[in-house]
Amino acid sequence: MNAQNTTSDAAPDIKDWLVKRGLAGDSIQQLIAGLCQRLSESGLPLLRAFVGLQTLHPLYGGYGYIWRRGADELATDTFMRQSGQNEDFLRSPFHHMRENNLLRLRQNLDGTAQPEFPIYKTFREAGGTDYFSILFPFARADGREHEGGVLVSLLFDRPGGMTEAEIAALEAPLEVFALAARSAAAQATALSVASTYLGRNAGQRVMEGDIERGTASAMRAVIYFADLRGFTPLAEKLPGPALLAMLDDYLDAIVRGVLQREGEVLKFLGDGVLAVFEITDDDTECQVACRQAIASGRDAFAAVEALNAVRKAARQPTMELDLALHIGDVLYGNVGAEGRLDFTVIGPAVNEASRIEAMCGELDRSWLVSQAFNDFACHCTDQLEAMGQHTLRGVTGQRNLYSLPPSGRKAA
Repeated sequence: MNAQNTTSDAAPDIKDWLVKRGLAGDSIQQLIAGLCQRLSESGLPLLRAFVGLQTLHPLYGGYGYIWRRGADELATDTFMRQSGQNEDFLRSPFHHMRENNLLRLRQNLDGTAQPEFPIYKTFREAGGTDYFSILFPFARADGREHEGGVLVSLLFDRPGGMTEAEIAALEAPLEVFALAARSAAAQATALSVASTYLGRNAGQRVMEGDIERGTASAMRAVIYFADLRGFTPLAEKLPGPALLAMLDDYLDAIVRGVLQREGEVLKFLGDGVLAVFEITDDDTECQVACRQAIASGRDAFAAVEALNAVRKAARQPTMELDLALHIGDVLYGNVGAEGRLDFTVIGPAVNEASRIEAMCGELDRSWLVSQAFNDFACHCTDQLEAMGQHTLRGVTGQRNLYSLPPSGRKAA
C-alpha cells in the first residue's frame, strides 16, 4: 500500500478522533500533538508542523505552536499585540499568502522555489523536501470572512517530495482540526478575557459556571486596598489621553507585585485597587498571606517611586500611593443586577479596609494596617508603629491603627 492510500485510509479515523477530542475540550497543544502523531503513524514523512491563530488578549495578538519530529513537547511563540510586523514575518510564506489572498501554498523544496523565502533555506538544511501551508479563515455571523483563522503549515522530508494527491488527502482532516482548534481557542480566549476583567480566580470560577446571582462563599483574606493621592486634581487638568496613560502606569506599578505573589486583583476603583490574598487554612497560612501582602506593598511603593523619578525627569506630574492592609472575613461571589453581575468581595471587612486607607492623609502616613493585620504581621516584621486609636467613618467604635514604612527603613 503506497503512502497516498495510507493517508486517505487514515483520514476518517483522524477526523473521528479530532471530533471526539474537540468535544472533550482538549487544548490546542493536545490537539496539535495528537494530530501530528496520527499523521506520522499513517505513514506521512512529517518533519515539522506549525499552527498559528489569533487571540483576544491584552498583551498577545496571537500564538504559534511548532511540532517537530522527535521533540518531547511543542514549542510556543507569542506575538505581541503592540509590536507590529517584524522582518521575519514580512519575508515569510505567511505574509505572501496574506498579501495575495491565498488560502493554500505548496512548494517542492528540491529545487529553487517560486517565490523563494529565507525560511526555505532552514527547512532544506533540516532535511525538508516539501512544504504545504493552508489557511482556514474564520467567518463572521453575516457570512463575511474575518482576517483571523487557523493557519497550518507542514514540512515533509521524503526524497522527491509529496504528490498533489497526497496533499489533497490531508485537507479534509486539517479542516476538522481547524474547527476543533477554533473551539479550543474560543474556550481559552473566554478564560483569558474573564481572568483579565475579573481576576484569575474569579474568572476561572465564572467559566466553571459560578454565575448565579446572589451566590457567594465565605472567605478569610488579607484585604489590600490602595489609592493614589492627588489623582482628582490632576484629572481636572490633564487631557484625557495623558490622564489615561498616566493612570495605567501607576495601576500597573501597584498591582504587579500582587499578581506575582498569587494575590487576586478584584477591582480597579478609578484610581484605587482592591485585591485579596486568600487565607485557606490555619494561622500559619495567615502569616504567609501577611508576608505576601507586605512584600507586594513594598514592590508597589518601589515601583511608584521609580515611576515618579522618570516622570519628574520628564517634567510630568506625579502621584503618591496610599495603602491599607486588613484581615477579615468576606463574602466572595456574584453581586449585581439580573443582567449585569460583578464577581467581587463584600462585607464589613472590605469597608473597614477602605476607611483605613482614607486615614493615610489625616495621619500623614502612606501605609496603614489594622489591629487584625498587626496581630499576625508582628511575626513577619518589627517595623510596625502604633498610631493609636481612631474613629473610622461608618465603622462603630474606635480602631487601633499601625503604620508601616514603604521601604526597609524604620518608621519615623
